[in-house]
Amino acid sequence: MVHRSVTPPIIGRPDVIAQAHARSLEVGLRASETPDFHPLRRPALRELLERNQSLYTHALPVMETLHAQIVDTQSMVLLTDNHGVILHSLGDSDFVEKANRVALCPGVSWAEADRGTNAIGTALIDGQPTVVHAGEHFLHANRILTCSCAPIADPFGRTIGALDVSGDTRGFHKHTLALVRMSAQMIENHLFSNQFVDAIRIHFHARAEFIGTLYEGLAAFAPDGTFLSANRSALFQFGQPLGELLRQPFDALFGVTFARVLQQVARAPGESIELTLPSGVRVVARGEFAAPRYVGSSEGFADAARTATSNGARAAAQPCEMAPLATLETLDTGDATVAAILRRVAKLRGRDIPILVLG
Repeated sequence: MVHRSVTPPIIGRPDVIAQAHARSLEVGLRASETPDFHPLRRPALRELLERNQSLYTHALPVMETLHAQIVDTQSMVLLTDNHGVILHSLGDSDFVEKANRVALCPGVSWAEADRGTNAIGTALIDGQPTVVHAGEHFLHANRILTCSCAPIADPFGRTIGALDVSGDTRGFHKHTLALVRMSAQMIENHLFSNQFVDAIRIHFHARAEFIGTLYEGLAAFAPDGTFLSANRSALFQFGQPLGELLRQPFDALFGVTFARVLQQVARAPGESIELTLPSGVRVVARGEFAAPRYVGSSEGFADAARTATSNGARAAAQPCEMAPLATLETLDTGDATVAAILRRVAKLRGRDIPILVLG
């Protein structure tokens, strides 16, 4: 029998639970059966954690923050791999014993084929945030729980895991799924920034105050302007799937040449610029370069800028001129102390010695 939740799992997707129950029956599960809750052995779990080290590292602080938001609600925060095996769990001490009885602990699989309809397994199959409340679980043994889960994608759009909050069904809060979705998106943004630390990144949003927040769009480009990837918010703002964006040049995405954006960012680092999305929506944007390669290295930045200008010249009749690069001489404004420092710095050029500039 299919039970309905007082809060639909996903607005506009009323059949998600029914479809999940049908899949559970197809794999031969029986609602009354006692599931095998034995976790992976320690060596196997350790190997699984090593394979998912990046996900675990970036998810852990977000999980701790999420747990602080729901503390004392008889709940657990769970991180799984892309197959639904729990990698890490955090929870209220007074709920841990009950959680262990239904195996909300590392090394246990919550794949739909193993546990029937449940938020983790169903969200991973469906690819969408999901709530499974009480009797919506296929197995009777799991009906003491309400679970809210969101899949986690890597910087290239591939599902690599899931974040879940599971708790006593009597403590169900309809806002839990929103917190889980926000937390999963935060993990995705951390993974994105880590993956493209050496890329040229464009941060953008239609509202300037959202730049630098969870909801900003992030798009990464190679030094020649080749599109590399975009985060979830950017895909939403572009209104196109990642596969279609990969085939488009920078000017088709933002209404201006890549070389011009590099110039503007080089002239005024940190200042906002205005770009236009394919939909015609104007957005506020900021460009960001990895400091060692583009800001601190005239050679690296010049290479990127020259490449972008060269590409722009092939695409446009009148390419933009490059902004002049700063030199040590341009920093000498007549101050004797500064001049003395610059002379010492000049002696270190070409010797592969790092220089720290403060101020």
